[in-house]
Amino acid sequence: MLDLSQLNFDFSALPHWVPFRTVRDLTPAPAPAAAEEEAIPDGRDEALEEQTRAMLLALDLPGGAKLVTVAWNARLRSTAGYARYPGWAIELNPLLREFEGQVERTLKHELAHLIAYHRSGRRRIEPHGREWRQACADLGIPGEKAQHRLPLPRKEVERKLTYACPACQTTVQRVRKFRRPTACLKCCNLHAGGQYDGRFRLALVTRN
Repeated sequence: MLDLSQLNFDFSALPHWVPFRTVRDLTPAPAPAAAEEEAIPDGRDEALEEQTRAMLLALDLPGGAKLVTVAWNARLRSTAGYARYPGWAIELNPLLREFEGQVERTLKHELAHLIAYHRSGRRRIEPHGREWRQACADLGIPGEKAQHRLPLPRKEVERKLTYACPACQTTVQRVRKFRRPTACLKCCNLHAGGQYDGRFRLALVTRN
């Protein structure tokens, strides 16, 4: 049986006890350390959407103003922005914030695509053709270039698929297959009034 007289208790190492009257007297817990870097935004931006709606209303495009959405997409790497029609959706690269004036300029660049496609209706147009250039001018960025020159990280993707026009033999390099029948834009403009014509449908000729 344990003899309690043999036990030795040492209270000298205990912390000094300080009485307090209320919970407020207790020392508050240290605040969590602030993040070293601001998190990259992702998702819809209400302020940019409001700005975009105002631009569309100024160009008498209320239908687009009701539908348009603007979002940050952190998955974009070398691409500054992306426009999707008829969804009236614009996605922007968060890295644009590091370059003065590029958020607004890229926003207008992508919005010009949506406006150009909307104005053209069912007629096929070039992505950076005269319709897009006119939309850029209407948005206050005349002379806008088709490709940006920002030092964004680039990822080279090998284009293994080659399509060719059966009429003019123009070739198009692709990373992925076309999701829907696609015809040669040059031949459709020359011989079909800019409308899709199956005679000029691009055919897959090589697959490395």
